[in-house]
Amino acid sequence: MRFGKKLLLALTVVLLSTLLLGVGLAQEEEVNVWVVVHGGIADPFWKRVEKGVMDAATNHSDLEVTYTGPSEYNFTEFIADIEAAVASKPDVLVCTLTEPDAMDEVLRTAIADGLPVIAINAPDLREPPENRIPVLTYVGEDSYHIGVVAAEETLKRFTPKRALFVNHHPGARNIELRGQGFIDTLGKNDIPAEALDITADAVQGAEITLAYLVAHPDTEVIFSTNTLRTEAIVTRLLDEGIDVGNEVKIASMDMSEKVLEYIQEGQVMFTLDQQQYLQGYLGVEFAYLHAKYGFTPPPAPVSTGPGVITAENVPQLMELSKQGYR
Repeated sequence: MRFGKKLLLALTVVLLSTLLLGVGLAQEEEVNVWVVVHGGIADPFWKRVEKGVMDAATNHSDLEVTYTGPSEYNFTEFIADIEAAVASKPDVLVCTLTEPDAMDEVLRTAIADGLPVIAINAPDLREPPENRIPVLTYVGEDSYHIGVVAAEETLKRFTPKRALFVNHHPGARNIELRGQGFIDTLGKNDIPAEALDITADAVQGAEITLAYLVAHPDTEVIFSTNTLRTEAIVTRLLDEGIDVGNEVKIASMDMSEKVLEYIQEGQVMFTLDQQQYLQGYLGVEFAYLHAKYGFTPPPAPVSTGPGVITAENVPQLMELSKQGYR
């Protein structure tokens, strides 16, 4: 009987040792994560996301990260990048859910085949919730709330006769919801507002915006949710002789050194910071911890903003913007 107990104990020790050895070997295996964004990745906004991704990658010697997306926003190229990422069979895919309807089949199939997916920046907001792509979590801004905050911050400063939301990514649900939050909130205050498709081209978008102002001269505020578009619009309106900051006020989103300068000069009222560095950083960290140790990420949404940036904040943020964090 004693021999039996010793044998059982020995077998238990061997079994546990084998299991622990297996865990050790698993922990030594490299984790492969793909990050695919709709971009364009040359845009200063996405450079902040990329820095967050790469900074997270340097935290772990056993983590390999591939960061990709179209050089300029192009949904066809973006989907091709998603398909390439899925075909490479990473341990986790981190991506933007830019147009969930069009992305549903490829991602749902990949998830059913065992690929964990984490969404950043652009969520699947379709109703009802059970129709959404079953990602592990979403890291980023609450799109509709962004628009609400933009309207509320505008109303704290003045009451416009008419307002305009400029949409630089037509078809992207998260961008559309920003505009909807802005328009709905102003509408509750009896202020007419509408969304305008300004295309993905910043220069063309500035011309479209100018043409709208000529046709609707009572427009007193523009909400732009991309730094390149804000910069292009302000530049074009100034060139046209419009007193930006007085005749037309600008509410912006995200940060660039130029937008911070515009805020200091009074040409932009404020900008809303979704802290996109955190989207890239936390997306990769959650992916690594899930693949390596089986941790479940916090439930969606893991909110990264918005913070309201005004002239008071500019000095401390200017250097961080130059460093690529903000």
